[in-house]
Amino acid sequence: MIDLSWHDFLEIGVDFIDDDHKTLLNIMQKVKKSIENGNKEESIILLTSLLKEANNHFTREEVYLLEVGYPGLEKHKIYHKGLLIKVNEIKQMCESIKIEHDVKACFDNMANFLIDDILRGDIQFKSYLEYEGYLSK
Repeated sequence: MIDLSWHDFLEIGVDFIDDDHKTLLNIMQKVKKSIENGNKEESIILLTSLLKEANNHFTREEVYLLEVGYPGLEKHKIYHKGLLIKVNEIKQMCESIKIEHDVKACFDNMANFLIDDILRGDIQFKSYLEYEGYLSK
């Protein structure tokens, strides 16, 4: 399964966004542990928590990006909606899985969701924040 260690290169530079990412990562680490322990019910509860936290994170992030005038906000909102659809589909798939190998593959898909949000999605607006002086370079 995918390693979910926090690395400095994942930091965006906005405290609440980085804190949210760490919270999402923490939930994913718990999901990984529950999968390794064979606790499917706990895994599903944690995946539900992940969906809720991701949705809350996206809302906070979008409000912030509106406040700073990020020109790619509408595209980023569409990106967030797509990620939520994807993670919900993966969660539903995980709920119906009976084979341990498939559960681990499902987890890897969820972990890729988190990495996708931080690396592909949020890095795009990080350079804007730096250029506009919202972050120190």
